[in-house]
Amino acid sequence: MGTWRSGQIRWIARLLTLAGSLLLLAGAAVGWLLPGLARAVSALAFGDAPLARSAIDSSSYLGADITALAVIIAVVIGFNATTLQIAGQTHSLALVRAILLSLTPFLACWSLTTAVALLYFLLPPVFVVQLWQMLCWFGATVLLMVAYLWDLPWRLSGQYVGLWAIRGLARRPIREWESLDGFSALQTSVASASLRGDLGTVRAIARVLGRFLVGVRDAKAEAENTYDRGRYRAIKNLLGGCAQNMAQAPNSVAYYLGFIEAGVLLQAVAMGHVVDDPDHDLFSSVLRAARGAPERLNALWTGLRHALCRGVEHDEPFLLHYWFARPRWTSDDPRRATDVAEGLAWFHSRCWRELRAVWPAAEADNEALQMLDDLYRDIAVNLAKHVARERRQLHGVRLTDLPLTLLDKVHATVLRTWPMENAESVRVSVVNAYEARREQLLALFGPAR
Repeated sequence: MGTWRSGQIRWIARLLTLAGSLLLLAGAAVGWLLPGLARAVSALAFGDAPLARSAIDSSSYLGADITALAVIIAVVIGFNATTLQIAGQTHSLALVRAILLSLTPFLACWSLTTAVALLYFLLPPVFVVQLWQMLCWFGATVLLMVAYLWDLPWRLSGQYVGLWAIRGLARRPIREWESLDGFSALQTSVASASLRGDLGTVRAIARVLGRFLVGVRDAKAEAENTYDRGRYRAIKNLLGGCAQNMAQAPNSVAYYLGFIEAGVLLQAVAMGHVVDDPDHDLFSSVLRAARGAPERLNALWTGLRHALCRGVEHDEPFLLHYWFARPRWTSDDPRRATDVAEGLAWFHSRCWRELRAVWPAAEADNEALQMLDDLYRDIAVNLAKHVARERRQLHGVRLTDLPLTLLDKVHATVLRTWPMENAESVRVSVVNAYEARREQLLALFGPAR
């Protein structure tokens, strides 16, 4: 509903802007072209009717017009003073420039209308239709003002901030992201909204940013497929900056941050970063932000697996988008499923260690078991459902093989990174959960080739 409403607001603003532009053109045609054409076309003779023969007092007419234009600009300045303060405090000062640039059509129309009205006031117009021109231009100024004010709430929304920021990121290599205004705007907006408990802003930006990160953002980096410190620091710091107030925020904020984490994980894998490298841990900053509030970890994990396997509000799962964005990878490329699985298992083991550091061992083990069971279910049920309905094809690989490969690799890596001091009963429960979900996948798709 929120997305539909914001889309409706944007279309109304665009229609108002279009109507204002048409009035501006109509006024210019009436005031400057019609008198000249009237001399050549007898049917347009009214166009060159001299103002001196009419009973219209042009000075009063133009004086009222200029006064009204002054009131209009005062209204817009008053709205802008508050708007820019809100944008600077809640999002980023860089966003203020984008909002001011959106004011350009109105300012251009207002300046032209006021300048011509003042000129006509000092040098009275000759023809009646030139007063019609000023009437059309006044209407255009009003429409452009209303369009700007109508669109203003959208420009203060989290969805606009996310879309505005990723436009800048999309044009630059990942290693250069940290120097961009959009990068800091995303971190500031999510972190400040988390502290305020503004779930709408966090949710909107997380969905936009997470889906953006899943796509091909740096084709050269994916072709190199090697570790690069600049790229690693950029996506790690993006996640850490967004998560810095997670411990003080509600669980829902941690859930939506899981969308950003899912995008960061897939982008890191696509670029060739070894996600389970302890010396270059992609998740250390987000885990540090959750210390003191270990209950946030399950919410973060839930958002991560939902984004990867379920999709949210009619969006396809991130994993499907990730696979189809890279159709030309070789069939044996481990980045399709194996590296993603290792990254998931590595993050799970890090969460388990954090839980054990705070909670009693039995409670931490049960929480970690539940997290794995939920992931296995999402792969075998939700991701498999989306894959079964998919009609697109991948180059050299069977799409239905990927959920089973992902499940197998996650489980194998989980057992390899299992904490040494674990209870054996928990291991047995994990194995039982894996085998049950694997049977479901085999029944649905058959054995992987």
